[in-house]
Amino acid sequence: MQPISKQVENFVSSLDQRNGQDETRDNVCEIHGEYMDRHYSGEGNIKTPGWAGCPTCQRYRWDEEDRQRVIKEKAEAAAREIESKVKNSGIPNRFQGKSFENFDASSQKPANNLRKLREYAELVSSEDHGGRSLILLGKVGTGKTHLGCALLAHTIRATGQGCHYWTFSQLVREVKGSFSRESGYTEESVYSDFAAPRLLVLDEVGLQNFTDFEQAVAYEAINARYLAEKPTVLITNLQAADLPLCVGERVVDRLREGGGRALDFDWKSYRVGGAS
Repeated sequence: MQPISKQVENFVSSLDQRNGQDETRDNVCEIHGEYMDRHYSGEGNIKTPGWAGCPTCQRYRWDEEDRQRVIKEKAEAAAREIESKVKNSGIPNRFQGKSFENFDASSQKPANNLRKLREYAELVSSEDHGGRSLILLGKVGTGKTHLGCALLAHTIRATGQGCHYWTFSQLVREVKGSFSRESGYTEESVYSDFAAPRLLVLDEVGLQNFTDFEQAVAYEAINARYLAEKPTVLITNLQAADLPLCVGERVVDRLREGGGRALDFDWKSYRVGGAS
């Protein structure tokens, strides 16, 4: 049986042959000093012909390539996670992909509201938002839901945190559903879930009759976010004077506190000819 040293020598020689090594020479690296340089024909496992250069430098290059690969994989995983949050944010399929960039702001009033929405987006994506809320009100078909969903997606991508879209009818159904013994959840858990996202858009407010019960639901939900200092965007087709009659003065007061503002979408529906 051959000595271990001879076995190692034979293994290295066999490996060099498989790699296509056909020549060696003494060389000097400016950083790491003397080394044995190897030339490869390109016909073996190593497909790039030529002199390999300093093996220590090569190891550093490989380590850096591995490090960059890991960084890239982590960034891609983070991006996939964020896009999953956007997809699962409750944004309706019709409004997935809506953004500030593809909103029709070709006339002055829509352009002004778009600018204010962008400013608000920067605010709620910062740590200085103070729970400031926003009301989008006005005519049907004027892009309120488009901008609300664009705001949600922007905030998720800017912060990496969960944001969510609800309709008021959905909120009422969830609360009513909690009254059933078989529901598996409580009314308190509905308001807790409502308060959890960093930003929440509550759409289609005002389509209901707004009974005392519905006003109570609106107050409990908005107040939960108010107490947690979480921004809420309320979207309605009602006029400003009619909103308190539906959701109650206390809800509107909570939304307007701390600089919360209302934006009026008072132009013609995009569905019948666009802004005028």
